[in-house]
Amino acid sequence: MQTKQCYYDDPYKNELECKVISSEQNGKYFNVILDQTIFYPQGGGQPSDQGVINDFKVELVSIINGEIIHQVKGEIQKDHLVKTMLNWDRRYKFMRYHTAGHVIHDVLTGLIKGLVPIKANHSSNAYIQYHGVIDPSKKDEIEKAVNEAVAADYPVATKSANYEELVKECPDLASTLPKNKPLRAIKIGDFPVMADGGVHVKSTKEIGTIKITEIKSENDTSIVYYQL
Repeated sequence: MQTKQCYYDDPYKNELECKVISSEQNGKYFNVILDQTIFYPQGGGQPSDQGVINDFKVELVSIINGEIIHQVKGEIQKDHLVKTMLNWDRRYKFMRYHTAGHVIHDVLTGLIKGLVPIKANHSSNAYIQYHGVIDPSKKDEIEKAVNEAVAADYPVATKSANYEELVKECPDLASTLPKNKPLRAIKIGDFPVMADGGVHVKSTKEIGTIKITEIKSENDTSIVYYQL
């Protein structure tokens, strides 16, 4: 990867001057690679950032063939210095949603043994899916426990880690994680470390109130839906 991932260094930074390494037209967009970026590429259930590069809208950011590609609605010249700016309201919203999903997971796995996460969506249609049974009648009880954790204002720490480190620290590490590339992890308060590559708020209090809107459980699979 040619691009420095500045969104990990400071998730709250919303403006940055960068150099254009590559810019190639792809239909009505230009696929742009920068020397450094504050734009988070979609992944891990967290949507892509949006914003502008030199006043041209960044529609989508994704990792393709190991490179961070900014899909820009306008021509950006290679080797030029450019000013980048996030749509901060969008970024902060999904930071809060993503951290909220981890708080829900930490609380749930403390209350119910044997849950194994399958996948999650940390956008406006947020949910977490598990192997295991979660009783829908416990929705209000779970929501209360989750919001108590939010109100406790636990610190949220993220870090780089390799696979061997995560094996030692994470109780439910997915075996599908790559073993030959840098990974990342999150730890909220005294809850266990969990592998995660997203961007997050600094403390749980920033999340605000979490509403568990629905719990579905069928055939040893459960889905918890939530909103902020």
